[in-house]
Amino acid sequence: MSESISTAQLKALLERLCEEMEKCQSSLQALDAQAGDGDLGVTVQLGFQAVRKSVSQFEGEDAGAMLSSSGMAFNTAAASTFGTLMATAFLRAGKAVKGKSSLNSADFSAILTAAIEGIMQRGNAKPGDRTMLDALVPAETAFKLAVGNGGTLHAAFAAACAAAEAGAKETSGMAPKHGRAGWVARKPLGIPDAGAVAVSKLFAIASELFPSEGAAAQGASGDVR
Repeated sequence: MSESISTAQLKALLERLCEEMEKCQSSLQALDAQAGDGDLGVTVQLGFQAVRKSVSQFEGEDAGAMLSSSGMAFNTAAASTFGTLMATAFLRAGKAVKGKSSLNSADFSAILTAAIEGIMQRGNAKPGDRTMLDALVPAETAFKLAVGNGGTLHAAFAAACAAAEAGAKETSGMAPKHGRAGWVARKPLGIPDAGAVAVSKLFAIASELFPSEGAAAQGASGDVR
């Protein structure tokens, strides 16, 4: 599949994605307070605010370097479990596409796989543990399936969005094994994992912002709509 987006387009997409993720602060804060530390909303706001600043200041054509610098920015601004794992996801994603000036479906598949592997290793978690992985892993599977069936990047992210949302909902019936929620394993039952919900929101925003077929051909203008 030859469809791809330039680093300039990715930069514009990330800036807008970060702006929208920052707006999720209140809802994520309230959700996390029901079963976790109650600080996820602030972590998301500070982390994506830092990424937005880092991306806006980035110069160059290396998409991998931009993602890696985003990971370092997230880690510095939002020191928490979720912050560390999200930073790891960005860093591993950057390493997966290091040196590339444009990204296609294979590159985004590699980004998702690298992010998942990094989170699993750093967090010592796996799908079913009621974590962000329970939204991210289904999203990766759906993305790769859509691409394999000839879908555009826009269609692949839409499929990933639906899978992430379904995965996040399923965490409502899972007993937590990590973090503060793991200390009170029965309390969160019936409440979705806030980290998984955050990931599903990220994919929902990406699916709306990602260029539809033909838009990506506009080149390095930075217009991702």
